[in-house]
Amino acid sequence: MEWPQIDWTALRSYRWEKVKAVMDENNLDHLLLMGFDNIRYATDYRTQIIAEATDWCAALVDSSGAVDIFVPWVDEVHQDPEPDLPWIRAVHPLPSWTPAAPHALYWAKIITGVMGSARRIGVESGIFEIVEALKASSPSVEFVEISTALYTAREEKHPLEIELLRAASVVNASAAEHALHLAQPGMTDYDVLALVMSYLQTHGVEFLSHSLCNHRRGTGTWFAAGSTLAEGDAFFFDVGCYGLGGYASDIARTGFIGEPTKEVQKAWGLLHEAYAIGQAMARPGVKVSAVHDAVNEFLVRSGLPRTPYSMGHGVGLRACELPTIHRHDRVQNDEVLQEGWVISLEPETAVEYKGKPMLLKIEDNFVVGRDSLETLSVACLLA
Repeated sequence: MEWPQIDWTALRSYRWEKVKAVMDENNLDHLLLMGFDNIRYATDYRTQIIAEATDWCAALVDSSGAVDIFVPWVDEVHQDPEPDLPWIRAVHPLPSWTPAAPHALYWAKIITGVMGSARRIGVESGIFEIVEALKASSPSVEFVEISTALYTAREEKHPLEIELLRAASVVNASAAEHALHLAQPGMTDYDVLALVMSYLQTHGVEFLSHSLCNHRRGTGTWFAAGSTLAEGDAFFFDVGCYGLGGYASDIARTGFIGEPTKEVQKAWGLLHEAYAIGQAMARPGVKVSAVHDAVNEFLVRSGLPRTPYSMGHGVGLRACELPTIHRHDRVQNDEVLQEGWVISLEPETAVEYKGKPMLLKIEDNFVVGRDSLETLSVACLLA
């Protein structure tokens, strides 16, 4: 896999402008970041080494863009640790391989030690105990919740971000096609996921965000369970990965073992019609709830179960970020789609097969264009 050549300096400049605008709008002199994705967005520094690392790391960013990073994989302070990231002043040691909250006093002590003259700090994904400890140790500093503002700023994607998201989606879609082609009777759902994951790792993704497979099980039971594929079965898998630069892809595919029954074929065709309706609806100026409702209304009119969760979501440095494409009473902000956003759409329905529900699902990643969606997750099988 040849990943795209990216002007990282230009991308860094664009992302920093977005972050600095959030700081200026909220009168902040520092940001305290803990989410792996916002740390990456603001600093270019990668902190995600395992899925549990969501509360293992932090970054303190000042208004000039200078950064102190806090990580669990060093035991002393390292000055100027990344020659290619000269804005990172130092990395500082945190307790290793542990949830953050039980060590809140240590976190507060080490962060306070580098805050300098900070007076108003925006806190993203802050652990309650750590923020309370920081308030106690720094009573003159005001801490402000800033998560939503950052996630909102990230919705509009730079063309370089779209290029990176396209690359991740091509690899992910190709891995899915690889698994669908090789799935056969006698395999288990674990085997199918192994085919996908092996392909992704072989082709150089940074990380797998999730790998789920549903076979002969009801809605909400997405986890592989060692179920064996048999002739006539359908199965779906939902797989996410982080590609070059940490940019994500999140897709789902339904596979069939042999020839599906006429009832299953009919439901599958109707799901694709519903999917096309959602794609046609997703245009700049359209509320996210309108997309969600249009798909489900078609499914219900067709005599099929509705999708029992959000119809889609944004994709970026997280596999699932804003906007949340859901019914209007399930979102705080029924956002209006904008050109340049990258989203997924993921309708699901079910049909009865041998007395049990057979779930059918499809998901792709798209760029919202001026007049239409552009599909990013197009398979291009790689050597």
